[in-house]
Amino acid sequence: MIQDPNIIMAIDVGTSKVCTIIARREGGRRFSVLSHSVVPSQGLQKGIVTDISATQSVIRESATKAARQARATVNEAYVGVTGSHVNFENRLDKLDWAAKRGVITPADIRRVPTSVAAASAEPGRKVLHALPRNYILDGQSGIRNPLGMHTSQVKVETHVVTAAAMFIDKLNQAVRQAGVSVRELVLEPIASAEAVLTVEERESGVALVDIGGGTTDMVVYRQGTVLYNAALPIGGFQFTNDICLTYDTTYEAAEAVKLEHGTTEPASLAAIADVSLPILGRVSNRTVALRDLSQLLRERAQELVRLIRIKLTESGYTEASEVRLVLTGGSASLPGLEDMIRRTITRHVRIGSPDDVPGIPDELRSPMFATSVGLLLWAIDRQGAPGHVNHSNNHEAEEQPNRGVSRFFKKMFPR
Repeated sequence: MIQDPNIIMAIDVGTSKVCTIIARREGGRRFSVLSHSVVPSQGLQKGIVTDISATQSVIRESATKAARQARATVNEAYVGVTGSHVNFENRLDKLDWAAKRGVITPADIRRVPTSVAAASAEPGRKVLHALPRNYILDGQSGIRNPLGMHTSQVKVETHVVTAAAMFIDKLNQAVRQAGVSVRELVLEPIASAEAVLTVEERESGVALVDIGGGTTDMVVYRQGTVLYNAALPIGGFQFTNDICLTYDTTYEAAEAVKLEHGTTEPASLAAIADVSLPILGRVSNRTVALRDLSQLLRERAQELVRLIRIKLTESGYTEASEVRLVLTGGSASLPGLEDMIRRTITRHVRIGSPDDVPGIPDELRSPMFATSVGLLLWAIDRQGAPGHVNHSNNHEAEEQPNRGVSRFFKKMFPR
């Protein structure tokens, strides 16, 4: 059956969970969620597919549950991607083909992403996004919306995100074997930004830190556009695994105690407070002081904060007068982490949730669903707009029909 064009499926294939959301467009940026399904993930490590069979199985389970609940036929999905194999390049390209008639047309705007993507092609890499940042017309720089402007020479500054073809092919294959085609792959922190950042934050400058199960993903915005992105090899899994290894306990028990008692501030706990953890391979338990357990989480959090500082410096964002940072993702709410960042990096830090997104149920208004909700917003706002590079099952980048280019620029680049 043919999929209703107003039905959108978003699949967040994470290290700890696979979340599928199906929604219906209601006009403009509005949508209503028809269903959602969350299942424990399998076959991924640090955001990378390591077992295609296991991954396709959980994707199929999540997507099938959501489709049944929505009572909708869904053939394609917007899928999140992350991992240390994702890189970026800020490019400057001269567009000899643009403005042939002396004026920038919608067709010129549509062609920019695929043209830059082709120029960025490297063996073993695939372009996920080619996001125009600024245009230079006849030597005049700083032009963010060139539509309708007269010029004889066009250059464009673009943030190009690429990923290792081997890992992209594995993800595509897992989704395809689950019975779903990939409409577009979207870098997860960029999707999360759609759900939790304000236009004002992107304009003035902000770093989004998405702490997922296997990785922590970063994206830095300046003047409304993406400047920098990175993936850090620490996520919620590493916090939990530290408890497993230190106390020789099960992952399930470690995760449960982290969620119930976890904090990065040992001093906030009573000295006599403790918890009982099962010992692997035994019927007996071990009593653990919560302050000791909290010290483990504190040390891992300090390592994460150190890496965040390094990446912020690398991005050049720390040169700004006031660094602003938004935490999101499933581990962003770990008690004490926000205050640690406030003391060591910037006082301008908050936890971002998709609270202000209309049309989603209360259970999705959590930092852990920022990527999933953001994928829906990306589908509505960016489909066919500048920066869109399609990833169909034949893995070819195709230019999509323009749908509201003027609306896109007015939203992203207000005068």
